Amino acid sequence: MNWKKAVTLSVFFAIGIFLFVKLMDMVEDKSELFEYMSSAPIWAIALTFTMGFLAIVSRGYRWLLLIEPLGYRASGFRAVCAVAFGYFANTFVPRSGEVARCAALNSTDDIPVNKLLGTVITERVVDLMMLFLFMSIALVTNYDAVISLLGKIKQPDSSELQNYIIVFVLAIILIAFMIRRTNKSNHPIQKKIVEFVSGIGKGVKSVLLMKRRIAFVLHTFFIWIMYFLMSYGLFISMEGSRGIGIFESVWVMVSGGFGMVFPAPGGIGAYQWAVTLGFESLGYDQLVGVSVGNVVWLTQTGMIIIVGTIGYFFLAAYRVSLKKSKPE
Repeated sequence: MNWKKAVTLSVFFAIGIFLFVKLMDMVEDKSELFEYMSSAPIWAIALTFTMGFLAIVSRGYRWLLLIEPLGYRASGFRAVCAVAFGYFANTFVPRSGEVARCAALNSTDDIPVNKLLGTVITERVVDLMMLFLFMSIALVTNYDAVISLLGKIKQPDSSELQNYIIVFVLAIILIAFMIRRTNKSNHPIQKKIVEFVSGIGKGVKSVLLMKRRIAFVLHTFFIWIMYFLMSYGLFISMEGSRGIGIFESVWVMVSGGFGMVFPAPGGIGAYQWAVTLGFESLGYDQLVGVSVGNVVWLTQTGMIIIVGTIGYFFLAAYRVSLKKSKPE
């Protein structure tokens, strides 16, 4: 990691901690907050832990369905370990998990990283579609809450919006120009760039060549149902939020998902803020949102660290066994 990345990571980590501390400072009665948090039953915490783990397992096996059309075969167990390690990496260095898991599977199953990255990009597109599906359900079923939340967010005026559009269009033109120029170049470094981008393109196209599409769809829905249930179990069991409905829970889950987009390590601070705003827009007390957000975040972060660490050691042990099995 170079110093620029280190500085960027430190800045976002500091912002995340600041958001978390600021949110906690807004809670007047800390003892009442801890009472709310301690109201989470063991069975709900275990359920949240298990559902999050099952989502990782399903992601690993869904990944194999995208890898198969590329002409490579990988171990399902090692794919799950690589996905778990990717989540672990994301917890400490945002946006590093995608590359980390591809590098991990490359080191054990010898699949080109650029093609694996292409399949991960495909996954992200599919997950974005699922996020929009859940968001659409949340918007339709919680219209008043959405209006309440949007009212707290500063909207850009027409001049700011026009500037954003201009910058976006110029960026697209610049990227297209650079790609076209790189394709025509014979420079060895630029050729490698073209080959790398081409490999990513093949990985993205793998979804079109997939034979087991039904299995892919089922895994996708299973993953997102697990995401919902791992939050819902705590929502309906903790003090103050026990009366929450299914569609209201979908809205809070979507709100928390947008909080995780913020590039703070593990979404710390931003996730708790987003969940709190989601609960407040439904008419719940701020204390409820803060306590539930903290418990869900702590449970999931703990699960990712534990499972990711175990996955890393399994992959490392397999790499050692590969080296020993090679003739000298």
